[in-house]
Amino acid sequence: MNNSTFLKALRLEKNTVPPIWFMRQAGRYLPEYQKIRKGYKNFLDMCKEPRTCAELALQPIERFNLDASILFSDILTIPDAFNLGLAFYEGEGPKFSNPISSAQDIASLERFEIEKLNYVFKAVEETKKILPATLPLIGFCGSPWTLAAYSIEGGGSKDFMKTKKFMDENPESLKDYLDILSDACYEYLKQQVLSGVNALQIFDSWADLLKPEDLETYSLRYTRKLTRRLKEDPITSHIPIILFEKAPQKSISDIAFDDLSCVSLHLQDNIKTVSSNLKNKFAVQGNLNPALLLESDEIIWNETQKICQIMNNFPGFIFNLGHGITPDIKPEKVQVMIDAVRT
Repeated sequence: MNNSTFLKALRLEKNTVPPIWFMRQAGRYLPEYQKIRKGYKNFLDMCKEPRTCAELALQPIERFNLDASILFSDILTIPDAFNLGLAFYEGEGPKFSNPISSAQDIASLERFEIEKLNYVFKAVEETKKILPATLPLIGFCGSPWTLAAYSIEGGGSKDFMKTKKFMDENPESLKDYLDILSDACYEYLKQQVLSGVNALQIFDSWADLLKPEDLETYSLRYTRKLTRRLKEDPITSHIPIILFEKAPQKSISDIAFDDLSCVSLHLQDNIKTVSSNLKNKFAVQGNLNPALLLESDEIIWNETQKICQIMNNFPGFIFNLGHGITPDIKPEKVQVMIDAVRT
């Protein structure tokens, strides 16, 4: 495992060929995924079947021979454990039937019970059983802010107006909820490590909702609290942590902090500038725009190689997309990207 190019990159060791994995690498763009998905009425039901999750995590590894696998799960498992009534409807995404709507809802939340998420930890164990022994498994969670935004809004949204209004009207209650979520994320990630994951990624998928001053107040403060606890715990202190911030209104170079091993760049981040600022301090992961995988093979090849050339002498470079892969991508196009990285 120590010879894994992915883990070497997280230790800021240089690789001859950069390791590659990509966000949402197990998913709807794969026909083998669609075949299994048809057997489940609800996406969440599928996430609660550990052996199915293991099989889905292995699919892109078998097809593309990637350098890391990521746990097949969803970032909303923690809000679901608070009994907010999570369900996934085809074509609509996640919906909460019992969202956070008032300060009183936060004050009366049930205590977080880690046992409710045992299906996730069993999925880690089942995945480790069938992954190649030399291949790292990435565990993950949503950032406290992202989990709060979803569970107040009641699902996904273009503008998250309900969440923004709640933030304006109930700032202290929102901070209380973010503290609760930070503690839950810590317990959740720690148990993932105990179950066998080799690295962790935190997804701040709604960082772009926040103004620069609010990003610190409602997001980064709680992400740092989470990572600090992980680094202070002997069980998790050795595990590298990757942070993905979706297009924050601040430079990612200013956001990076000591407990992180790696920053994962959004497609809008300038990888040349960020890598110049963070060289020899943090690993950098990213950041091809997944929309380019809809283009010709020549464009995919050239745009992929541009990133690899920029990062050629960067110790700690991991090739990835600048967002999750979308369902409309053909697997053959993904293979073109991978070949371009490895050439």
